[in-house]
Amino acid sequence: MKNIILVGMMSSGKTTLGKKLARALNYQFVDLDKLIEKDQGMEISAIFSQQGEAYFREVESRILKETSTQKGIVLASGGGTPCFFDNMDVIKEMGVSIFLDVPAEDLARRIENHGKDDRPILSGATSLVDTLQNRITDRLPYYSQADFTLKGEIDVSHLLEVLTPLL
Repeated sequence: MKNIILVGMMSSGKTTLGKKLARALNYQFVDLDKLIEKDQGMEISAIFSQQGEAYFREVESRILKETSTQKGIVLASGGGTPCFFDNMDVIKEMGVSIFLDVPAEDLARRIENHGKDDRPILSGATSLVDTLQNRITDRLPYYSQADFTLKGEIDVSHLLEVLTPLL
């Protein structure tokens, strides 16, 4: 029973797809950001504003490593999780990693529909699409290490066909 770890930019669908996938496989869904919030007793945006990104990334890495011992989970990582410390190595050792590759324009539309105030990494951004594209470019070397890359709209039934033989 291999774990499934979803990586990709914010609003790429890691949580939405992860919940559906976990339900279909009878796995437990785990949202790394929610574990961090529980551990720290505050929201991600508060951690960033009060403690800074470096502190957040250390906590994120610790929680990821603690989670890596679990079995039968679908993990939605944070958007930046694979890009710090040895996190991508940890992710790859945990199970099957999947990069949800969504264009910057689509991400921007999703973020605007949900409000970007809870995304500390975007605070002060003048052009959301440009900021996201720059972030994608920076993170692509990490994301591309995933076992699979899925582009565009992702259908859970198609994903299950691909994954089932690997689990």
